[in-house]
Amino acid sequence: MAKTATLPVLAHSAAEPLGPHFRNLPDRVGTVGEIGDLGWRVTDLLLPTLTLRRSALDHNTALFARWCADAGVDHAPHGKTTMSPQLIGEQLAAGAWAITAATVAQTRLMHAWGVPRVVLANEVVDPVGLRWLAASDPGFDVYVLADSVAGVDRMSAALAGAPRSLPVLVELGVPGGRAGARTRDEALAVAHRVVSAPGLDLAGVECFEGVYPQDRAEGSVAQVDRFAADLAALLADVDGLAGTRAELVLTAGGSAYPDRVVAAWQDLPPLSRPVRKVVRSGGYLTHDHGLLARSSPFALRPAMELWAYVLSTPEPGLAICGFGKRDASYDVDLPIPLRGPRGPLRGSSVVKLNDQHAFVGHEGELAVGDVVAFGLSHPCTVLEKWPLVPVLDDADAVVGAVRTYF
Repeated sequence: MAKTATLPVLAHSAAEPLGPHFRNLPDRVGTVGEIGDLGWRVTDLLLPTLTLRRSALDHNTALFARWCADAGVDHAPHGKTTMSPQLIGEQLAAGAWAITAATVAQTRLMHAWGVPRVVLANEVVDPVGLRWLAASDPGFDVYVLADSVAGVDRMSAALAGAPRSLPVLVELGVPGGRAGARTRDEALAVAHRVVSAPGLDLAGVECFEGVYPQDRAEGSVAQVDRFAADLAALLADVDGLAGTRAELVLTAGGSAYPDRVVAAWQDLPPLSRPVRKVVRSGGYLTHDHGLLARSSPFALRPAMELWAYVLSTPEPGLAICGFGKRDASYDVDLPIPLRGPRGPLRGSSVVKLNDQHAFVGHEGELAVGDVVAFGLSHPCTVLEKWPLVPVLDDADAVVGAVRTYF
């Protein structure tokens, strides 16, 4: 069992009563923390259900922590991937320097859980969110991004009179990409504005290399290499502006190319202070059978599976299974039939999803009442659908559960 950091929310989550609001659990008196002691197997649950494989979570956590240590980088995993205090606690216990959020709402929730440091990897311009940042606990360490002078001015105005300065990372982007200053000169203009803006503290530079195709093709890798090198060059410029700050942060955030990013940062130019190199990969923890399986450079194991019954075989070669868009991701890949009661399903594929039905093409492998395990793609859009996810051992026994708070 993985070690978990002591977050105040965990005791509250474990004491939460079971009930029909958890759609994948049978009726039973008890609490979330007692699920692993009830003697359930996956077929005792109310299907469909998402599950996580304990051995895969442990393997992936240890592998990525070891890689970060060997590469000499810190890790601030995307907590928005799971929004689970149990899993985030395990990441902190494994050495994560911070947790990454995408919104003020996520940041506020992580603070309430007891996460000590958050990288809010986004520009913050809304007045309500800025007011919360201005009033938040001075002991809570939170970084934000800026990619425009206008954004810096909005943050500075909202933070007037705040008890502490807010650390700002200048975001570098690429033409046709997402947010981020499009040129080095634009990024430097933002950095200069941060330095002169009350309530803000220039803390480093940031990018998200996941805007490039995650196919690890030669051309994509070359683009990522150049982008990561450009960010390192920008850091050298920022070093001359950052005053007396003890260290600078250099951070990038995708799951497909952390190895390329770190390689590009091996030979930084001489700077006047230490640099904290931070990767923000989040999908490594659960991994998957699709997007990340194709793109990750690491020997990770997929932890997510979706289990459902075959409801109908209305015509030859077609099975209707009892799950759909409300239960599984479909933004990148459709679910992948893995195995049924008679073994692997090598001749089956999901061809269409309705809200709560899956159309599965097969070669005579499926029958009404079969329980089928499906692989999934893109953990961010899987976990958001499940407030409670049972955790299985390698014999498909339920050994616990994690709560998510999307």
